[in-house]
Amino acid sequence: MKEDNPFDKTMKVNRRDIPESTHGALIDVTDTLNFCWAAAKAVFEEAATPEHALKICEMVLAERTSRNQDIARQLAQTVDE
Repeated sequence: MKEDNPFDKTMKVNRRDIPESTHGALIDVTDTLNFCWAAAKAVFEEAATPEHALKICEMVLAERTSRNQDIARQLAQTVDE
């Protein structure tokens, strides 16, 4: 993402108008999309498209969910022991 971009400008101007949880979520989602776009460009180089980045994002979110579930199962086992 460019240093001078509409997202950061909007966040700065409207900071007090949104709840903290929404603010954090917007930043997390935008950062995740930026990482996925970088991953798409790394893998597909000049052929990278936004659709590649969105598919990678789906895969990242699915993997994160899976890992979180694994952690929850491990914690539950520890509590049961």
